Amino acid sequence: MKAQKQSNKSRKVLKIILTIILIVETLGVVGLSIYLYLQNNQLGKTSDFAITRPKKELPTTGKILTSEKPVSYNRDETLALIKQTDKNFDLPVKYSITKQIIRYNTADRLSSDVPVYARVYAPEGVNSKTPILAFAPGTTGIADKCAASLEVPQKSNWANYDSLLSAYASQGFTVITTDYEGMRDPTRMHHYMVGEMEGRAVLDSIRALHNLNETKKNVDKNRVFIGGYSQGGHAAFWADKITSSYASELKIKGIIGFGPVDDVEKTWADITNGANINWFGPFVLTSYQDYYKVNYPLDRILLPRWQSSLTTDVNNHCIDSAVTYWGRNPQSIYTKEFLDALKNKNLLYANYPQLAADLDKNITGNIQTSSYKLINQGAVDNLILPDQQNQMVDRLCKNGNKYVTYKLYNDANHYNTMVKSFKDVLSWIDQATSNKFIQTSCK
Repeated sequence: MKAQKQSNKSRKVLKIILTIILIVETLGVVGLSIYLYLQNNQLGKTSDFAITRPKKELPTTGKILTSEKPVSYNRDETLALIKQTDKNFDLPVKYSITKQIIRYNTADRLSSDVPVYARVYAPEGVNSKTPILAFAPGTTGIADKCAASLEVPQKSNWANYDSLLSAYASQGFTVITTDYEGMRDPTRMHHYMVGEMEGRAVLDSIRALHNLNETKKNVDKNRVFIGGYSQGGHAAFWADKITSSYASELKIKGIIGFGPVDDVEKTWADITNGANINWFGPFVLTSYQDYYKVNYPLDRILLPRWQSSLTTDVNNHCIDSAVTYWGRNPQSIYTKEFLDALKNKNLLYANYPQLAADLDKNITGNIQTSSYKLINQGAVDNLILPDQQNQMVDRLCKNGNKYVTYKLYNDANHYNTMVKSFKDVLSWIDQATSNKFIQTSCK
């Protein structure tokens, strides 16, 4: 009997102990829950137990691979350089300048180790941070020898970018003008009119200015403008198009196109409307076949004379000899079937579906971006016809781009639009910088 009472007592003690343990555990869980709740909700902070956001990765492109020593030009030398393209230049040369060649990296679909050359023009003696003008050159060619950074205007004048861009540097801009992927690179082809690659080269050139010792402390990251001439206009608008996905840390204030290629197919098709640009098709065919890894039906595009030597011909001619080599008569280069399809905007349904699709991949102006946009076009331009810009403005406006300014210069051709519009560009940049726009071509 005594043993039974002792057993009952032990069970009661054990029950009390277990109850206490259970209460302590419950209080611990409640306390932990309250702690986590407070930590998760205190001023929007997260606790160690909450999901943490991954750190933003730094760009892996735009790094300086090599840089040459800057060369200085005093104001008189700078003015002489400017007057090579603009004999009537009458603005004061505010700053002497330096010129420098650099090499930086950009990326293709597989690698971020794609080297590209560029030239930097920087004003000297500036007391405040300078706006950036990243400039994309027009067509110089596909071959390595045709790279814009190799231009010597006294021997082969492809546009004399050296002169044109010195003018902007003399007014206080830090200017960088890039080559394109594949130029001065024997391991790969320059993929002409592939917007993605052009745009990346331009955006990475801006990153390069932020990494270059001579410029990284002097440039204003909030005043970044991208300009481009002809092919470079295509590159500039593509850079704007992919900034949010490829270089979201950059804030692009404005885009400037000088006789830009907006629509690759239309540029090509305009050979049936009088455009003197017969070499354009061979350049595009060579580039796209290599980039998209396709074989277009060349026997139904080009006449027999041009088929087997296509790649060789393109690599043998920079822009100064291409115009003469391919001539002015499209009927001497292309089949009637193909010219009819171009003229009637019928590539897709005339047995050229892959080519039509690849051309369409490289159109510009078909999305909305926040940048201000300026298009300068020569009325007597016989390479990029003014009607292309009318269509571009419509496309930009329909896609929600609010500030689109289109200027047509009655006395300008394709080659001198940059000179004719210089003062207007400076004024437009001032307006864009202050966000005071009163003119837009969108209704």
